[in-house]
Amino acid sequence: MRFSSFQSAGFGATFVLAALSLTAPTLAQDAFEPNDDCIAPPLIPLGTTTGLTSGPDDDFFTFAIPANADITINALDGLGNSLDVELFETTCGVSIASATAAPLNFFDCGGLARDVVVQVSGAGLTDEAYTLEVVAAEILDDMNEDNDTCSTGALVSLSSFTMPGLVVTGCDEDYYVGRLQNAGVEIQIDVLFSHDQGDIDIELYDLGCNTLLASSLSMDDNESLRYMNTTFPSMPEAVVVRVFMKNGTGFGDYSLTACFGNDLLPTIGNQACTAVLNSTNRPATLCARGSDIALDDSVFLYVVDLPTNSVGYFISSPIFKLALNPGGSLGNLCLDVPGRYNFNPLFTGPGTAVFYQPDLTQTPVGGGGFTSLTAGTTQLWQFWYRDSVGGSAVSNFSTALEIPFL
Repeated sequence: MRFSSFQSAGFGATFVLAALSLTAPTLAQDAFEPNDDCIAPPLIPLGTTTGLTSGPDDDFFTFAIPANADITINALDGLGNSLDVELFETTCGVSIASATAAPLNFFDCGGLARDVVVQVSGAGLTDEAYTLEVVAAEILDDMNEDNDTCSTGALVSLSSFTMPGLVVTGCDEDYYVGRLQNAGVEIQIDVLFSHDQGDIDIELYDLGCNTLLASSLSMDDNESLRYMNTTFPSMPEAVVVRVFMKNGTGFGDYSLTACFGNDLLPTIGNQACTAVLNSTNRPATLCARGSDIALDDSVFLYVVDLPTNSVGYFISSPIFKLALNPGGSLGNLCLDVPGRYNFNPLFTGPGTAVFYQPDLTQTPVGGGGFTSLTAGTTQLWQFWYRDSVGGSAVSNFSTALEIPFL
């Protein structure tokens, strides 16, 4: 009797509370359970899968990827935090890539279309709700393939002054060959790309790629290098441009520009913005030769790959700003509030190039007036020109060239 009274007085209440805590409501397991191992993980589509629960066990899923896939995987909990994920080949015998508390980004360099497995770590969680985002896009190479090696059968000629719409991957380098006609001829190679997509580097070699002649290996957007033929006695020289991904990983879109100078008037400046194809099926390219010392006042601009019988004006600004198809133009304006040189429009005639020496002490300013360029300033130029497409008059822009002055 005394035991019964003790139970009702306290022990029984304690027991009831403990029982309630053991039967507290929990989240229901998701529709893919049991997917706690790699034996037969369920197939999910690319995109976003919601209504998932993680923990305390890990989750495994299968999904299909195309060849040469750019893969992004992100498992997000209810607070938007990324869970740990790992990517495997089927059966999980080979780990492909992993990410800890962050999205997984991986380029499947040279891989074939196939199924792969993603593991989402439970990390000791208890029924944690999460969303799984999976993207796998195929990266298609450009029309110049296969130019993946330095062998002469695989080399692609520098077919125009600017070659846009190119693609390089970590498993698929690009090689181009150019020709310097005689000693004293200089070539400048600019590769324009976004470093956020991937880090592209460039090197210049002799024919056969036995000797490195020049390189540009920065960690920023765009790369630029120069090289001059110094043969003696003077002879033609073939050079090879190698475009590749740093560390052999990832991929990147780029455009490649080749400008030419000589020992009397070397190339100056760097390409700052690529151009849109015109009626020649090539983009117009602006190059510069001379001196980047402001007091020399010796800058010679030339534009190539223009339509015949076209007219246009040089425009200039100290500030880069991209405007797509301004005023209905087919091209892109890359200058902020440009000033226009108020000469009679330059005429290509039957040719495809124009030449001009700007007066650096009378550089037009957007809105009117002129300024004198001095050491420590930077100026950009473009050529704005008339074209005809399908019998209709249109306008277009050349590449933009940037010159920092000393």
